[in-house]
Amino acid sequence: MNFNKIHLLIPLILFSYLLMMNIQSTQIEENDGSYVIDVGSRTDMVRDVKLTGPEERISEPLKETYGNEKINFRNFTDRFVYFQLKETEINSASRIKVQIRFKDDLPKGSIFKLGAHSAPQWNYKWNLLYDPFQRQLEEEYDKIYSDNNISIYSLNEDTPKFSNVKDFFEVLQPENTIAIQPSISSFPGAEELPENYNSTNTTLNTTLRGKHTFLTYVHGNELSVDIEKQDLNWYNGTDDMVIKIVSTTGEAVKSATIPDDGDITDHRGLKATQRSHIKVNGLNDGTYKIVIDTNDDTLIKKLQVSSDKLVVENNVFAYAPTKLFFSTENDQTVDLMTLHNDGLQTIEVSSGNSTYNIPIDKIAVTQNGQIKSAGGMQKMNIPCGDLQIESNMYYSFTETSYFNPMKCRVAPVNNDFYWLEKNNVDYVMVKNQSIKSENGWIIAETEWEITDLYIKNNMLDFSTNIEQSDDSSKISVPVDWIKIKLEE
Repeated sequence: MNFNKIHLLIPLILFSYLLMMNIQSTQIEENDGSYVIDVGSRTDMVRDVKLTGPEERISEPLKETYGNEKINFRNFTDRFVYFQLKETEINSASRIKVQIRFKDDLPKGSIFKLGAHSAPQWNYKWNLLYDPFQRQLEEEYDKIYSDNNISIYSLNEDTPKFSNVKDFFEVLQPENTIAIQPSISSFPGAEELPENYNSTNTTLNTTLRGKHTFLTYVHGNELSVDIEKQDLNWYNGTDDMVIKIVSTTGEAVKSATIPDDGDITDHRGLKATQRSHIKVNGLNDGTYKIVIDTNDDTLIKKLQVSSDKLVVENNVFAYAPTKLFFSTENDQTVDLMTLHNDGLQTIEVSSGNSTYNIPIDKIAVTQNGQIKSAGGMQKMNIPCGDLQIESNMYYSFTETSYFNPMKCRVAPVNNDFYWLEKNNVDYVMVKNQSIKSENGWIIAETEWEITDLYIKNNMLDFSTNIEQSDDSSKISVPVDWIKIKLEE
């Protein structure tokens, strides 16, 4: 073939290549209605369903043979790796499911989460995709209860099996310890009337920011909740607030929504507060959760409940100066952080005649505070507000409203068998995982309601999140494919 003929073929070859790439880019739906990223293929970052990197967080495409199967894949080498679906059909779906096929090469103590973009800026709704700890629980301990949602394992021998969660909670004793995944709604709430209970209201007048979970005791079959909300309008997007009253079985017995204030901009202008009143009758005596689900662009200005017992569980975001009351029989570590200069302060903790200080002298850095055990009530004074607190304790906002809301000791699950033994854990309650094994690979699945997600220009972003207990461990997780399916 002479040079002139080759020269004539070059435009044809180029046109064919561009046509092929265009077809691959537009025809992204598989025969089963799913959208697949074939990780490690030459199109995994160029189609309308694709990895979006960043490229320094993933390896070059790799090829290996596993048994009789030849696989293209990449190693995900960082905590967060992003991918994306652009498809007009996404707007008419009601639910979206994502499956990922990967190898269980997670660092020790890690879990694999998957997030879908839920609000403007960097806001994701995170679901647990895979936790190797649960597979180990299955191998090591007896499963004493399981349903479509959760499983309960006993670390003690000869524990009977239970047909429902309520029966299991009834046999728990004060000396028992149960570790529960934070995403589980069920809890072993106290049933007996707290000491010094009075039929009066409790009013929280201090300002809190973002999501909080409260616990209160209902006596007399009725509970009323009044809440006042205000949007900060620091970020673009809507700022809805969902309030749920939840029983020990995890059932939401009543709920209400306070919508956005109508200003979805980030101009930092405060508008009038918004209020909601919830009243529910026919309740059994016992502990109930009041879950206030909202984002950090929202303030809880006031909360009033028709009970004189009210505590907040584990985490507090004090927007304004606040006094917290608590009781602990063991030394505790709390994580403290402020995001602004105005939040640099000294936290004073007092118990009887004893006082000690915890300095907050860094911005956007988690600082550990050591809380000492004491025989009675302790008080934490937060003089400046703007402080995030993460812990495993209950706090009240007046001394008389404090109570222990659980019938036994409850702790968040720590994915460590040594931790279970050290803390004398008797039972572990975890969410079931939708996983299966295939030729040495794991296929795990999770899903979201479309109404909970942020879709712009027919596009939805996702992120992996390999969450480590020790950030120093190197991440290198092989991923074969990602499958996204829309459901009506």
